[in-house]
Amino acid sequence: MAPAFREFVRTVADLCRLRGGPQDLPHSPPLLAALVVASIVLDGLTGGLLGNAGDALAHSMLAAAVVLGLAWVELAVRGRSARYVQTATALAACGIVVSLAQLPLALLIELPKDDAAVQELARDPLQVLLRWFLLASLVWQVLVNATILHQAVEIRRGIAIVHVLSWLIAYWALESLLFGPAG
Repeated sequence: MAPAFREFVRTVADLCRLRGGPQDLPHSPPLLAALVVASIVLDGLTGGLLGNAGDALAHSMLAAAVVLGLAWVELAVRGRSARYVQTATALAACGIVVSLAQLPLALLIELPKDDAAVQELARDPLQVLLRWFLLASLVWQVLVNATILHQAVEIRRGIAIVHVLSWLIAYWALESLLFGPAG
């Protein structure tokens, strides 16, 4: 493994462990573009595997646009636009790591087909545990993104968490508006 790639992987791992910041990554627009494409493709394939093949890629592109767009707004408002490439690189790279960690959980979770199935799954300890792990991974993703934002924009961690939660709400609202309410 090339030393630069090894250093990149170590930095992304540190970011996922809530250490370091996006400033530790290289300023490379081609790397950012490759990571965004990889992230969208990975999320699209995952959505397809989970039964949302029809519009999985569109959902993935919307998620990327919301996160990267709102990160750009955050940086621009604070006069730190020069940090965008590294911040977006950190968000995309860590998003890939979280998606890869969530994939086995998502594949093991059974989706209910009706109200009776919801009740049945609620009594299955494995399904309940898997859902708790999936929720924990969502919390982890919020904390990772907030840590990146905290470092990039130089705001308090608590404020960064609120901002990232607002990104999540914005995505859910746009998703519902564009694709209809979740089934």
